[in-house]
Amino acid sequence: MGRPTQITDQLNFIMLKLLWFIVIITCLLDLVQGKQYTLFQYMILFIILLLPTLLLKGETFLTRGSYLLVMVLILYFSLRLFWQPSLINLLFLYLAMFLTILYQSPPLILIAGIAATAVSIIVFQLHPGSLVSAAEVMQPVWFIIPGLILISLMLVVNRFIQVAHQQILREQQQWHNIQKGFAILRWSYEVKTGRLFLSQGAEELTGLPAELFVKQPKEIQKLVHPYDSLRLFEAYKDLLAGKKKVIEHRLLLNDGSIRWVHNFALPCKDQTGQVVRVDGLIIDVSEQKSREEKIKHMAFYDQLTGLPNRIMFENYFAFTLAGEKHREQKLALIFIDLDQFKQVNDEMGHDVGDLLLKEVAVRIKTIMRESDMLARLGGDEFVALITSVSRETITLVAERIMETFSRSFIIEGYELRVGASIGISVYPEDGRDLETLIKSADEAMYTAKRKGKNQYYFYVN
Repeated sequence: MGRPTQITDQLNFIMLKLLWFIVIITCLLDLVQGKQYTLFQYMILFIILLLPTLLLKGETFLTRGSYLLVMVLILYFSLRLFWQPSLINLLFLYLAMFLTILYQSPPLILIAGIAATAVSIIVFQLHPGSLVSAAEVMQPVWFIIPGLILISLMLVVNRFIQVAHQQILREQQQWHNIQKGFAILRWSYEVKTGRLFLSQGAEELTGLPAELFVKQPKEIQKLVHPYDSLRLFEAYKDLLAGKKKVIEHRLLLNDGSIRWVHNFALPCKDQTGQVVRVDGLIIDVSEQKSREEKIKHMAFYDQLTGLPNRIMFENYFAFTLAGEKHREQKLALIFIDLDQFKQVNDEMGHDVGDLLLKEVAVRIKTIMRESDMLARLGGDEFVALITSVSRETITLVAERIMETFSRSFIIEGYELRVGASIGISVYPEDGRDLETLIKSADEAMYTAKRKGKNQYYFYVN
């Protein structure tokens, strides 16, 4: 069943309830005024009211049922006016006509308006003195003009209602689209009762229906990442103290995936200043977080090999140097420059050259310890920082690096052989800052190249 039909059915239920309510009021007025109908008349009125009630109960009251209900409404009060002509019954007839504005349907308004006006004219003709005291000087036109004015007024009011209703629907649709497109969740938590309200965005964000969290509010706590639970608990205490909070945290979903969210929370106080409710908005920022991580990765890592770049290497050196100074340990900087790489690039192309650099990075990284760092400075130049070392350890690492180049590289079906010239500088003998150490290792590397390439050489001051 489509949304318009559902709305019409809801209006039919409302109209039927209003009809029975007005019927009860009119019956009470009849008792007060001492008016009575015959048994046959009561049966007719009862059958008229029973017809739409049974149809509605049987769930067959679809869009066309609104026309039937309006006809029953007008017919019921028209018969009352015919059988007991009075100004009160006339007003009830016009009230029934006015109720059709709930449907926001100009055809229904016209049908009800014309029918009510016609009935009032007929009753006036049949019972001139029953509706107004000055019936002898009135003509039917006195009913036609007010009827037309009332119909016109109802159509104007209906138009205003339609415009307002369409605006509300547009705003609801816009909000629904925003929720669906950006996974936005509205929530409200009652402090005393522990009741939790969640919008439909809950299922979009968590993969679980909102009803689950409404029935069991603690279920949503299970989705909070364990590393963020303490921060959220501290934030909740601040909210109870009346402070607004914006918290960035993670949700650990049942499928194992992680979503980053921004949680905006606003405490609501009563007249005594006590926080009674917390309203909030949760926005999924996983994509934004992913982009930030990519940007951060691009800023600190080489895009070709995935190794740290010079900026990351400088930061790591500063961090490591502070620790090594405290422990009075030595650092070694190993500068690696590939031999015959330019020839590979010229003969095989840059694509093969890039693949070769990636394979070189993988091989060298496998012999590094977790406390060491291998970085790419650019081109075919790599640099490694070895921590807590002796000269024997440095020599062993250099020989292992040379050994990785003793085996050929298979790239795109080609067997390639390249070597490496390695220069080594040691902190603090060969320099007390990174720039000096790199310069010293670079000089040692060029010495290795001059002595025949494919070897390592310690810097000598």
